[in-house]
Amino acid sequence: MWPFIKKATQSVSLPVISCDTVLCIPGSWKNIEAIANTIFTASEGTYMVVGDLLINPRAAQFYKFEICGHDENMSGSFSGLGKMTGITDIALAKIKKHNYVIYITGKTGSLTEAYQIALAGAAVLKAGGEGIRIDSTGKAFEKQKWLKYLTNFVEADLFEMFVMSSIIDERNNVFSCGMHNLGLKDTLVCGEEFQNAVDLINVFGYYQVFDKPVIHQNEFFQPDLQSAQYLITEEIDQPYSDNKLFNNPYGMWKLRRFGH
Repeated sequence: MWPFIKKATQSVSLPVISCDTVLCIPGSWKNIEAIANTIFTASEGTYMVVGDLLINPRAAQFYKFEICGHDENMSGSFSGLGKMTGITDIALAKIKKHNYVIYITGKTGSLTEAYQIALAGAAVLKAGGEGIRIDSTGKAFEKQKWLKYLTNFVEADLFEMFVMSSIIDERNNVFSCGMHNLGLKDTLVCGEEFQNAVDLINVFGYYQVFDKPVIHQNEFFQPDLQSAQYLITEEIDQPYSDNKLFNNPYGMWKLRRFGH
């Protein structure tokens, strides 16, 4: 089965740690009281707002819940961060008319926890939210696209929902951001053309989410039978190491074509 990891020596274990995932959801609620009421009603009592918390009692899930007023920069933010997700002008027009902005913050660090906070975000969208921005990744979605992921959900969709895979640094390396939301290391690819690097990050990322391999330093990754092999090492100098929301405390894998 491809892709595959060729075993080597010198393992590196992941630290046991949780991360903050932050969701931003603008909407056109009439007032603050309407926000709590519509969330409770639209979710059929699954989610309720209690003080500064969004609670799902059945799943014992608790999230920090913050309500802010209209933000003039919101539509522009969604326009820029939503280019990769195909956000439409119709969706942007609705976001521009928002009255309030909701921020949901929760501890994540596993696929299950990422899925749970994705459901919490969906509950707010169904209650009047117009779009969702992943502030711990730098990615934005229009309402219907996020809800569609969860309607036809497969676990591998979490990679698309929470991870950006096409960021370039000053050395022309390409890297991902957001894997910490899933409890996994991000990936940096060096020495490859941009699109090849993005494709490699995507295959490597989906492979981790779908197959859940145990990856060790100094192993080799091969995306398919026709591809080169890539040496896996740890990237010590992480991009965004000084950014609280984007930094990945699990670390970052570096992939370099073997023999280069």
